[in-house]
Parts: sequence; structure tokens; C-alpha cells
Amino acid sequence: MKKNNLGVKLHQLSSFSKVFTASSNYNKDNVRAFIPGCSLTDYSPEIVMKTYKYLNDNLGNTGIISKCCAAPSKISGDKEGFKSYYSQLQEEIENMEVKEIITACQTCYKTIKENSPDIEVKSIWESINDIGIPADVKDRYKGLDIVFALHDPCPIKKENIIHESVRKVLSEMEIKIEEFHNCREKTVCCGGKLSIKNKELALNHMKKRAYEANSNHILTYCESCVKSMKTAGKKSIHILDLIFNDNMNSHFNQQNISYLKKWMNRYTCKTYIEKLNNTNKGE
Repeated sequence: MKKNNLGVKLHQLSSFSKVFTASSNYNKDNVRAFIPGCSLTDYSPEIVMKTYKYLNDNLGNTGIISKCCAAPSKISGDKEGFKSYYSQLQEEIENMEVKEIITACQTCYKTIKENSPDIEVKSIWESINDIGIPADVKDRYKGLDIVFALHDPCPIKKENIIHESVRKVLSEMEIKIEEFHNCREKTVCCGGKLSIKNKELALNHMKKRAYEANSNHILTYCESCVKSMKTAGKKSIHILDLIFNDNMNSHFNQQNISYLKKWMNRYTCKTYIEKLNNTNKGE
């Protein structure tokens, strides 16, 4: 338990450090900001930035914030830590003076919605459903014979608008899915949250959830859930892989990423945002 809590503390310290985080420059014209979340940034800074570009190209006036939502502190029971770290994210949002936050992480969605009642919070899937998928993706998976089991992340189990948006996006992409028996508002945790307190219990839960599905391919819209399903022995990818990952392999299974690589990816994402800021300054 103490070891796990130490891991959470180190994670949170790094996740709010200037070494690994950045935000787009303040712009009085920005009306919204995209928050990708820790896990997606761990996995692919390229997907983060392609998603951001897609939002900004189609919606305009969109910034980006790469800070954590401080949920790991809350889940571990560190109330004071959560309060302290979340206040840093809240300050960033206020400094940018945006009216809307778009999240790619469903835990971020829930955390920000519960703790920043004065800001409108939307899931990336609502935005993609409203905008429409990129034109070059529409026929990419036509005829694909894989049936993916669709896992709904537990933080948004009460958010039917997100469930519907995800399924409409997948239908537009002609992706075939099977539903878990426990899905949508009845979905269950992938086991990832349990790993903060009990790794053995978490692994058992991951396997139980993963093998509720008939398919060996699990599709989800939470990067932490992807990792849980892979840990349980199934092939798994994020839906954003299907849209923005130009290197998605034919096995439709994410590659394993080392702990060091995750933090390198966060640093890379930070440099991408800083480069974006410098480019915008020059305009």
C-alpha cells in the first residue's frame, strides 16, 4: 500500500511539473481547450496533437492543456493532494479564460465536471460526432471482418450522450462491434483503478472483465482501459487509433510501452505544444 501511494505521489508530482506539461499560449479568442489526459499522452503524443489539430481546424479557437486532472490522488485517498493539484488545473483553465473543456479521457471528463461546475465539459466523442469523422477515414475499414467488443469506461457510465456518440462514430466508420452484457450505464470497471491499491486484485478483475467478451479484440475510448484489457491477455486499441494512428498494425493491438517511454512521450508532447506556441507567436 505504501509503495503504491508513493507511486501515485511521484506520478502526480511529475504530472504537474513544467518538465512534462505545457499549455497553449493565452489567446483572448480561444473559447475552448482540449485536455487529452495522462494515459493518452503516455501512449502517443502524435495522436494527441492530431486530435487537437482536428478540433482546432474544425471548431477554431481551441487551446490545449496537458496537465493531469489529479484523479490518481483522489482515488488513492489523498484528499489534500487532490485539492492542491486540482487547483493548479483550475487555475490554468481560468487563466486561459475558456468557456468549454473537451476531454479525451473519461476520468478527466468526470473529474472536471464534478469540480468545475462553472465550465462546460464535453467528451471528444460528442465533438467528433458533431463534426463528423475525417474524410479519409470513412472508407478505411469498409469490409474489415473483425468484430470488436466495445468496452464503456466506468467514469461515464451515466453519460448516455457519450455512449450514443461513440456508437454513431463507429457506425460511420463501418466498424462492427459486439456489446458486453454489462455495457453503457451497467458497465463495470476495467480494473485499472484497483491497481492503485491492490495489483493482484486488479489483475483478477481485468481478466474477469476482458473475458466477458467473445471477441479477442477489445475496443474502448479510454487509454487506461486499453492497457487493462491488454494486461488481461486480449488485443486492444483505442478508438482514436482507428482515426488518427497512421501506424496502426494489422493485428489491431497496441504495442507495449515501457515506463520510461511513457514519460519520454509526455516530454515529447510538451515540446510539440511549445513549438505550436512559438509558431503562433510568429504569425
